[in-house]
Amino acid sequence: MKTQAIEQTQFNEIKEHISSFAVSKTVKERIINFKTSHNLEEVLNYQKETGEALAILKTNQSFPFMASEQIDRLFQKIEDGYVLEAKELVEIADFLKSIRRLKEFFQKNQELAPILAGYATKLQGFRSIEETIHLSIKNNQVTSVASRDLKKARQNIQKYKADISDKLHKFINNAANKSKIQEFLVIERDGILTVPIKSSFKHSVKGRIISESGKGSTSYIELENTRDLNQKLQMAQAEEMSITYQILAKLTEEIAQELNSLNETIQTIFKLELIVAKGKYSHEIDGQKVNINQDGYIHLVNGKHPLLGEKAIPLTIELGNKHRGLVITGPNSGGKTVVLKTVGLLTLMTMMGIYIPAETTSHISLFKHILVDIGDYQDFDNALSTFSGHMNNMGNILNIADNHSLVLVDEIGSGTEPTEGAALAIAMLENLVKRGTVVLASTHYGEIKDFATEKTDFITAAMAFDAQTLQPKYQLLMNAIGESNGFFIARKMKIQEDILARATHYLEK
Repeated sequence: MKTQAIEQTQFNEIKEHISSFAVSKTVKERIINFKTSHNLEEVLNYQKETGEALAILKTNQSFPFMASEQIDRLFQKIEDGYVLEAKELVEIADFLKSIRRLKEFFQKNQELAPILAGYATKLQGFRSIEETIHLSIKNNQVTSVASRDLKKARQNIQKYKADISDKLHKFINNAANKSKIQEFLVIERDGILTVPIKSSFKHSVKGRIISESGKGSTSYIELENTRDLNQKLQMAQAEEMSITYQILAKLTEEIAQELNSLNETIQTIFKLELIVAKGKYSHEIDGQKVNINQDGYIHLVNGKHPLLGEKAIPLTIELGNKHRGLVITGPNSGGKTVVLKTVGLLTLMTMMGIYIPAETTSHISLFKHILVDIGDYQDFDNALSTFSGHMNNMGNILNIADNHSLVLVDEIGSGTEPTEGAALAIAMLENLVKRGTVVLASTHYGEIKDFATEKTDFITAAMAFDAQTLQPKYQLLMNAIGESNGFFIARKMKIQEDILARATHYLEK
């Protein structure tokens, strides 16, 4: 599908809305880059998936998805040979738990969503790893339960710290040392328990200076009678670190052995998450399942532009069966462009698997190409006029369009001398319909209206206009021809009758 069609119909905005319902960044990106399909079997499968997600949503259940960007990063670290930290392992364990919950969720909803439940059966269980991590790590720290050696090392650490603290407190509480002490506290410096001594007494205390305060008024001293205990403490701490690292390495290795299976499982989760995002968006816009064909037949019944919300006027339109071309007429700002965009958008949404805001009796066709000419193509950098831009775009459309194409053209032939513009427009429309292309075009030109009325391959439609308020109604009237209402509006605006009569003379002439 051409990028131009996606932008000019605002389908990119629709995909942005859908992506807001995804949890993972990866899935958000996949939605933005999603390629619509014109394969009937594939689209019908998309629609079934969306329908099942909607069926679950209507029961007010919450899907237990968990964002997995961090998990992807952690898996990459494992692949690169890193040992994960305790906190990172807990994140993976929580993710493994979410996989289990997700699988259980879809199994519970198997009757409502058999296809999605089938996808969920591919979610592998990693309960053993999950439980081992949660048993070994609490509050992001490796627990003593994880290893007897670790438990013994930590017991030794506590014993040595208590013995050192006792000796230091005896020194602090000794009245003979009162004048030498800066603060009556045991303070750890560089991993060693010390006593803060006034710098003027630092050489009168037996021990080793570990550090000094910034102003140099305090010296932190390891007492001589605690040196052996401090060494034993450091050895016990080093042993604790070594054992902890071994436990983390072992847990990381268990995950590494299942990495391929985990990556496959994540892809299944991404697939389910994308389907659910489509279902949530369909639910938000009150989307309905419609009839789908690949014959070019479009029959929208009360279809609504999904980006207009409550302002959207229901659209009923039919073409592609007896008539391959539709010419829409009516005043400026009457809603012709909205009609073209609505048809294009609802078609693209259907081809993505989205339920659309229209009656269930509606019919949407799949197209290999959706080709669009909507908007102003003026290009000052390349000295192209609006007309040149339109002709350039129409040239590209005519090079591609076939009997599997939908072409949407706003104000066809405009931007140049009206007679020439109308003649070019008629020739292009005729050529496209002869190819079997389904064409929707809007126009002001009377010659194009006459052409569409005379040709059996074409049908006309008009945008309704309120003659009393001089306001457009934004309603499409099939099998009608719209007037520009220029003379009517001029009379309402109190343009003098003699001027209007002269204008009528020139129009007839």
